[in-house]
Amino acid sequence: MDTHFYSNKKGDLINIKNKTLIICLLFTCVKAQLLKDDSFLKRIIDEKNTIHQLIPNNNSFPIRIIYYQNFIMNSNLPNLENLNGVYAPKGYGSITSAQISMRYSNFYISLEPTITDYREFKLNLPEKEKYFSVLNDVPIKNEINRNLNRLKNTGFIFKNNYIKLGYGNWNRWWGPGVHNSLTITNNSQGFYHYFIGTNNFNPLFGKINYNLEYVISNSIQNHIEENFYISIANLKLRYNNLEFGFSRNIMSGGYDEISWDTKKAAQVILTNQNIRYWDHLNNYYISYNNQSSGVFAFFEYGYPGNRSYGDENPSFYSNHASSSILGLRKYKAFNRKNLMFGLEYARLVQGYYYNIIPTPNWYDNIRYNYSSYNNRRWAAHSGTDSDDLFVFFGLLGNKINFIYGINYERHGVTFHFPPEVKFESKAHISFSHSNTNFSIILENEYFEHYGFVDNNINVWTQSFEKGSIQRTHTILFSIEHIILP
Repeated sequence: MDTHFYSNKKGDLINIKNKTLIICLLFTCVKAQLLKDDSFLKRIIDEKNTIHQLIPNNNSFPIRIIYYQNFIMNSNLPNLENLNGVYAPKGYGSITSAQISMRYSNFYISLEPTITDYREFKLNLPEKEKYFSVLNDVPIKNEINRNLNRLKNTGFIFKNNYIKLGYGNWNRWWGPGVHNSLTITNNSQGFYHYFIGTNNFNPLFGKINYNLEYVISNSIQNHIEENFYISIANLKLRYNNLEFGFSRNIMSGGYDEISWDTKKAAQVILTNQNIRYWDHLNNYYISYNNQSSGVFAFFEYGYPGNRSYGDENPSFYSNHASSSILGLRKYKAFNRKNLMFGLEYARLVQGYYYNIIPTPNWYDNIRYNYSSYNNRRWAAHSGTDSDDLFVFFGLLGNKINFIYGINYERHGVTFHFPPEVKFESKAHISFSHSNTNFSIILENEYFEHYGFVDNNINVWTQSFEKGSIQRTHTILFSIEHIILP
């Protein structure tokens, strides 16, 4: 089905009304693997329920219908992350959908018609280029990439006691973080992919359990209209309170002179065919989860595996292009059952030797759209040459949940002085009554040096060029109502 966009200009106002009805398939699967449109608060609530052993009852009724209604108001820059590519530029509007899912034996399938109605106002902003052009604060000019009415969360899953396999465009999330991941998150819209793996954790030997998964994307077109693919192999090992994860990601294709297709991309992790031309990343994490104390701590570490470091021996620069995320979450804080707090710090700043030898950046390859899909990065939303500190606390109850967080983020730390600096406060609130859940996200964002328009003189004189200072207020109000059963 084709999606059509209609625009009527009046002064600086663009009225975009997308009334195309879309049918999409949706199924919720294993936590931290397949996601719907899970927000930060939903991921925290899911983890809290595990800590308190509050596992939702499985409904035996084969058909389920859920109605979703979202209202958005935004005063300036696009300003939402990790929401399945929800795009909210300056303006206001709504997103409406109804999820109809069906379960039969080991097979799952569902439908979610979606309507988007948004009125957008023009912005006059400094232009961002290359790998900074796909950050969440950059307006998407190409209406096709906005894909507001889309087949999101589309697919089917078959699983039994041993394996699961399927095809769809669900978002994925790798790693123990709830704000960032180095390799894949639900920041962008989901791309179509095949997957096969073990169903949940299986015993390996002794008290060690394992989980395996293999993922291969459909072809994705890059800026030069060549197809590329994403191949992912994931392994998780669990021993008591400890969990170890390893993920290998290969982005292949994207060259007009190299013949490449889905079959070759599906095998490349095993064959390493043409590996010297592709981007590949190795990612590790270790996490500690003590449910009795409510402590969850983790460290995630990743590095690109195909860099020559200026023909120097890579072993000399083992940490040269590495990135990491450090995180802590504490539930039942101060002996209060419903109180929690946490922090995450992600560091993707360019390597220590960037001014000595040729230095790679994370997500820097234009052949793979700077690791973006429809102009939004599918991995860490802070992006290339960045760091991101997020501190939060919350009250989590049976019906009412509240989390407040403060975010400090820098972009282009070694690329330009001064780098972009973002301060943001955000509140997530939800209330459940019977079969209905109400939630609201409030965000207040402040930017300095937006678009790298300032230089060192501006820093010393404490002055700012036009467009450097950006302030944005965003409200997202959501209603989720279970109609059946």
